[in-house]
Amino acid sequence: MVGLDKFFTDRLSRTGGKTRKIRGVRPGSLLLFRSFAWIIGAFARQGSLRLNYRGQAEVEFGDGMGPHFRMRLNTLRTIFRIVRNPELGCGESYMDEGWILEQGDLDGFLKMMCRNQDAASLSIPGRALRTAGLLLFRDRRNSPRKSRRNVAHHYDIGNDLYEGFLDEGMNYSCAFFAEPDQPLRDAQLNKLRTTIDRLAVPDGARVLDIGSGWGELTRLIASETGASHVTGVTLAETQRNLARERAATMPANKPDYRLVDYRVHAADNPGAYDRIVSIGMFEHVGAKHFVEYFDAVRRMLADDGQALVHSIMRKERCDTSPWFQKYIFPGGYIPTLQDTVAAAREAGLELAHEPFIHESFHYAEALRRWRQNFNEAWPALDRDRYDPHFRRMWNFYLAGSEAGSDENGLYVGQVLLKKAG
Repeated sequence: MVGLDKFFTDRLSRTGGKTRKIRGVRPGSLLLFRSFAWIIGAFARQGSLRLNYRGQAEVEFGDGMGPHFRMRLNTLRTIFRIVRNPELGCGESYMDEGWILEQGDLDGFLKMMCRNQDAASLSIPGRALRTAGLLLFRDRRNSPRKSRRNVAHHYDIGNDLYEGFLDEGMNYSCAFFAEPDQPLRDAQLNKLRTTIDRLAVPDGARVLDIGSGWGELTRLIASETGASHVTGVTLAETQRNLARERAATMPANKPDYRLVDYRVHAADNPGAYDRIVSIGMFEHVGAKHFVEYFDAVRRMLADDGQALVHSIMRKERCDTSPWFQKYIFPGGYIPTLQDTVAAAREAGLELAHEPFIHESFHYAEALRRWRQNFNEAWPALDRDRYDPHFRRMWNFYLAGSEAGSDENGLYVGQVLLKKAG
């Protein structure tokens, strides 16, 4: 025991970890804490982090620059969970209050950890842990039935939740901010109308929205363009129902909303649409289905039709976080622009315009607004459906997404496509 304790103490000093206090901790627990601290040291070279176990043993990491954070581990189980699968265990333990921040805020803490990812990937514990965690969550195939379950997991939670933190039109995708302090509602309308302008809907056009959500884009297309018929398809029943309710108040040209998988719809509607649009849907199909998705788009397009696909994108390929796979977006995968265009070309489509790029600020700012709105709406939400455990999960999701956008360069891309040849 003494030899192992010295081993991890020596390695803690090599990673910059400084032991601040050790009192009242059993030798076995102290050894486990120090071994865990050695691992955390690989992820905390920049910034300032104090890690303590139940307020007793404490180790400090980082270069002392930037905001200061103190992370308290409340149980030994937390250590085991994070060591076994760091990304999944970190999120689950936060949800269960296995660890809390005694100093600093969650989004800042997660941004600091993102900044340290490159250093961690070069370290022995960092490489070993990332490999172990990701082996449990390889990319999975999404059949129509499984896709329905995946969508229900996130979008059929309840409209009251989304009404609490989204804008009035219930747009659950990146907004386009003309300026940093622009109201969220105005930024969302800016995104929708920019998208419609790029789609250039001709008079008499038949338009399809894949993943139509609560329907505001379809309603704007129906009321502000010369489209003759607008259809939205979704796999979320609560979304479809509310979209129908809102469309019922329109005086004319009401969109048609259908609860159907886009692949099934494609089989029944070859060449049926002059314009196809999809906002925030492509991230859900999974990397193994990229070509299948674009093939469905191609089959539904008229020969002279065009399609616009809007997606969160990353700069480089990366495995999806196992925590996000399990709790937020099962089956999802954030693509690169290169992989998106390559899959479209393989399916028989080509670019009709150079891709439109919207820098990471827009997505990060939307996430900041959503998290603020969510926490302000929290007191009015039904505790039987949205308990404190759910609140911590949702905050971890929104703060983690914001950190990924700010620090890892997640951005939004729109690709305008037509049939090849």
